[in-house]
Amino acid sequence: MANLLDILKKIVLAVIILIVILVVVFVLILGYFSVSAPESAHSAYIYELTLSTTGPLENATLLIPLPSYYKAESGKNETVVDISRLSFTNFDRENISALIEEVNGVPMLKISADRISPVYKNRITPIPIMPGQDESELPQPTHIYSDRYSEETPERVEMEMRMYDTSVDHEIDTKTPVGKEPLFMPYRITDTISGPDSAMYGDYYVSAGSSGYVFETPFILSYTADDENVLTISSEFHATNQWWIGGWQSNSYRERMRHEFQGGCNGTYQVTGVLITGEGVY
Repeated sequence: MANLLDILKKIVLAVIILIVILVVVFVLILGYFSVSAPESAHSAYIYELTLSTTGPLENATLLIPLPSYYKAESGKNETVVDISRLSFTNFDRENISALIEEVNGVPMLKISADRISPVYKNRITPIPIMPGQDESELPQPTHIYSDRYSEETPERVEMEMRMYDTSVDHEIDTKTPVGKEPLFMPYRITDTISGPDSAMYGDYYVSAGSSGYVFETPFILSYTADDENVLTISSEFHATNQWWIGGWQSNSYRERMRHEFQGGCNGTYQVTGVLITGEGVY
């Protein structure tokens, strides 16, 4: 009987020790997550612009909306895009100027040049590799570029600008950014995005459960081109908060707009875009 009591006491003691260990481990894990989340947290702005034209644009000036906000300290509108932070791809920086210029108190991206030429390239055909064949012995594909469409160079190449900025000094309000966070300016909200089902808003597909707005913003363009010419401009802005709790978590809002301009342009053109808010984990 005494032996049985001793065994029971040992079992109870072992259970108590196990419970204490589990509680300590839980507290340590909880403390780790509570510390790691704010230490790893950061916010970022991602801006992208792509531009392509089927033919040359002569005497071109393109004024394109930028993600901007009203800064009370300076009493003016300011953009979060910094030209020095932009990376350029397939962009003729020697002959095409890109800078920020205020138009009626709103910062806009000004792209200008005496001539903006299109960029075309050839198609690369994949070369099949036979079993046992040394890949290094195969002929290496070579890109050929041209400023005009041809059978040899049929693929149009986009000129690109991109900025990834992690120097954001606050947690971004990704649920209700209108009036608080950078947005393409100036803008006019024309519709509300909501509902449980996916839907088309003009040319934009919006996935089920999304919320946000449809907006219009002006492009100011001046250039001469052939009547059949198509200038395509696509712009996107993504604002996100990220943190680590057992894996990377994030929430964000994003804007995107895309438009094709036919022939020559000389005036102000309203372009429709979509703003999707409250994506991710909260």
